[in-house]
Amino acid sequence: MATTVITGKKFTVSLGTMDGSAQVTTGTVDESSSSNTIQTLAGSATISQGVESTISADFLYDGDQAAGGFYGVLKTALDSGAEVDVDIAGGTDQTTPASWTGKAVVTSLSAEFPADDAATCSAELTVSGALAFTPGADTGAAA
Repeated sequence: MATTVITGKKFTVSLGTMDGSAQVTTGTVDESSSSNTIQTLAGSATISQGVESTISADFLYDGDQAAGGFYGVLKTALDSGAEVDVDIAGGTDQTTPASWTGKAVVTSLSAEFPADDAATCSAELTVSGALAFTPGADTGAAA
């Protein structure tokens, strides 16, 4: 019987001092800009309404709040409704990694326990303000 190991080396979400990395199976940073076009005496003008960002992660269930796992940290943040410091590292073993930092509120958290598979979770965070983006330097490693 073969053993399958799932790792999250390419996407790490840190909430405060807790890192979710090894259990993250999919991570997304979604940033979108909204704007309005208005008519002025000089013609059309586009006015930016700012950037809206969300972070989502699918991950393996790793314990409840008492166990201090990644799910527990997210659950505590969801229940409190408070902003949390978020640091994200993506593509950490690729030639061009990137990172995002900011403050976010956990807006959605779910857990699924199928009878024939691993227990998985999903979380979504809404960013307060904008995420600070830091592109990684090319390490020169072969792609």
